[in-house]
Amino acid sequence: MENITKKKATWKLIGNIAFWVVLAFVFFYAVFALFTKQDENTSSFLGISTLSVQSDSMSPTFKKGDLIFVDTKFEYADLDRGDVITYKTMVEINGEEYLIYNSHRIQSRKIVDGTYWYVTDGDHPSAVEEEVFQSDIYGVWNERKISGFGTFTDGFVDFVKSPIGFFLFIVLPCFAFLVFEVIRFVKVVSDYNVQKALGDQVKLKEEAVALAKAQIEAEQKAKAEEEAKKSEN
Repeated sequence: MENITKKKATWKLIGNIAFWVVLAFVFFYAVFALFTKQDENTSSFLGISTLSVQSDSMSPTFKKGDLIFVDTKFEYADLDRGDVITYKTMVEINGEEYLIYNSHRIQSRKIVDGTYWYVTDGDHPSAVEEEVFQSDIYGVWNERKISGFGTFTDGFVDFVKSPIGFFLFIVLPCFAFLVFEVIRFVKVVSDYNVQKALGDQVKLKEEAVALAKAQIEAEQKAKAEEEAKKSEN
């Protein structure tokens, strides 16, 4: 009996842990979906901007598939030779132009009519120089990276925002949560009814005992009065 009780307690603990894990994941997904902005190969979460590297033009500094972190708050006048900047640029793919974000190192800068222009180039020998206007700059690499994590980030963000991901991480857990709450509600109501029925039975027993006691007392009183009358006679 004791082992059965322990097993039930263990399974209950496991169920509670699983429930809170699922609830935490749903909360994380909601926050992630709400506060994450994804534009081309960049993501911004709660003000932290990241870039999933799509080529080896900056190799060996960082490589394709890496995740780099960029600061979006900066001053154009502070950017100089050696800084790695992330900027918007147009590329042609299969005859169509697309806006992407690129990250290259500043080689030189110049000021034209009060605005900054920067000549950039990748660290890899095959990279091509580009001239970047100040308004096209998205951020500055802060020299932090996670090797190989960019591929995972791209896949994860795309998956959780897909219909299947939405079903698995939002609909299914919410449905399980609803079922769990319904089961708990039914159990609470059932326990309440059982306790109420037991309480009613106890009350009826107490009333029956009180009634029987009152009858016995009344009979004893009547008998005593009758015996008293007999004694007087």
